[in-house]
Amino acid sequence: MLKGTTVSRGVAIGKAYLLDRSRVCVLKKKIQPEDVEKEIKRFQEAIDQSKRQMQEIKDKAGKVADKYAIILDTYMLLLDDDILVSETIENIRNEQVNAEWSLTLVLNKFNTLFENMNDEYLKGKQDDLDLVVHRILRNLLGHDQETLADIVEPVVVVSHSLSPSDTLTMSKNHVLGMATEVGGKTSHIGIFSSALGIPAVVGIKDLTLKINTGDQVIIDAIEGEVIVNPDKDLLKTYLKKQKNYQNYENKLLEEIDLTAETLDGSPIHLAANIEMEHEIKSLRKFGARGVGLFRTEFLYLTSSSLPTESSLFKTFKKVLEGVDPHPVVIRTLDIGGDKLLKNSGHDREDNPALGLRGIRMSLHNPKFFIIQLRAILRASLFGKTKILYPMVSNVDEIIQANELLEQVKKELQENQIPFDDEIEIGAMIETPAAAISVKHILEVVDFISVGTNDLTQYVMAVDRTNENVAHLYQPFHPAVLKILKEILLAAEQSGKPVTICGELGGDPMATMLLLGLGKLDELSMDPHSIPKVKKIIRNIHLDQAREFADQVLNMSSVKEINQFIAEEMRVRFPSDFDRDQTFEEKPGKTC
Repeated sequence: MLKGTTVSRGVAIGKAYLLDRSRVCVLKKKIQPEDVEKEIKRFQEAIDQSKRQMQEIKDKAGKVADKYAIILDTYMLLLDDDILVSETIENIRNEQVNAEWSLTLVLNKFNTLFENMNDEYLKGKQDDLDLVVHRILRNLLGHDQETLADIVEPVVVVSHSLSPSDTLTMSKNHVLGMATEVGGKTSHIGIFSSALGIPAVVGIKDLTLKINTGDQVIIDAIEGEVIVNPDKDLLKTYLKKQKNYQNYENKLLEEIDLTAETLDGSPIHLAANIEMEHEIKSLRKFGARGVGLFRTEFLYLTSSSLPTESSLFKTFKKVLEGVDPHPVVIRTLDIGGDKLLKNSGHDREDNPALGLRGIRMSLHNPKFFIIQLRAILRASLFGKTKILYPMVSNVDEIIQANELLEQVKKELQENQIPFDDEIEIGAMIETPAAAISVKHILEVVDFISVGTNDLTQYVMAVDRTNENVAHLYQPFHPAVLKILKEILLAAEQSGKPVTICGELGGDPMATMLLLGLGKLDELSMDPHSIPKVKKIIRNIHLDQAREFADQVLNMSSVKEINQFIAEEMRVRFPSDFDRDQTFEEKPGKTC
């Protein structure tokens, strides 16, 4: 049994198809000075060949490509990336080495920058860059580019990695499940597999060394496991689990149009976290009531230069029109110099998590902050829009940002450009400083949104992407829970709405606890989590949730809290948290 990370839940059973996506072997070769220009031309021809291949894939992908064109466009932009291309050429000239080695040096430099990031979502984009570079390398070396379009029978795809071109050209009817050695929840394979409903497990070390084409494979993307060549009894167990899980999912989707309201009539607004406009379709599928967090970083990371006001406006407008009449909360750029923001004039930092990021970066570079604010304000005419400032640590930052916002409003009015003059302003509460001074922050904003990922990380002084300390990242730590309770209490006393938009907000295991900690107006999460969270909300009373939370707050041990929550949720919601090995529902107590 091989262990990995689930990125799209479900159970898949079938024959393995081993896709050759192993890393190519690159050797350093010195070239003669007279051959430098010839080597540069060879590199440029490999890039052009890669572009043609990507365009062909996009053309062949038909309707699927229309839905996910932005992913392929991202790859095309990476092939035009100034740093990637120019530094490779510079290395060829200065070091007089072959193109393969020069490109690998540039990739290693990028990887070092990615490793210093503290944002798990952005770290997932490292895989995209890696796949683009290895496509170029394969073209330089003359290796064939095998595609999933060649598959003509149902299989479980096993590979070192998968690119958007792989997933775009595959037939959903032929790909039962996917397992890879690399990737994460925020990488393209997580996005694609979830959108297409294909069970997928990633991050399994040496996976391709342990499976051969034709092996029978089980992808248990509920527990995050891969089983190779199971015996008859084990196979029978997982066939039953597969059927039971599908029935469970179908039942959840039957209630997507119902309101998220507790048994005693308290409504909770359920919204979605998104970063691309094509995700709007998944909002409808899973019953989201708007966008609680629209991350704008992707628009910058996928551009070879800083996005223009026009391009940002068009994207925001499409999202707002697609979600209308529900609101869209647009978070201003939460990015730092460590995240490869081109032309920002900012150097790499030794500790980017504590450096110039979020609202700090925007105030430090008001020119591109103003461009983003103008685009948001112009788009606000096409749907209910809210602006959210990230990484706030004090009131002064909000005041400075609002001064720039008022300046932009005045300029638009002078030029007779319409916008929503009553647009609401919010602040992310994700630093200990913001949490402690939340009462003062609430005096100068219309709403707050709690980013539990960063808040937990900063409170615990833990980088959850660091394998040496990741086990210390505990969102149910007493300190984190007490801080959350204080934030919710401050928001209630101020009469201002509060949203939880971190991973905790989309964890059904945490739903009852969060509602019990204080008055909560909204939870914003990955769209796929909404039906499960809604089910919990619709089957609890607030007084039960408060009693539950009080018991948790009196505990001092993380282990004790985790055990208590897990056991209570299993007893109260057996159909969701207490199933046997085959995912068969057990009878039990309900709320």
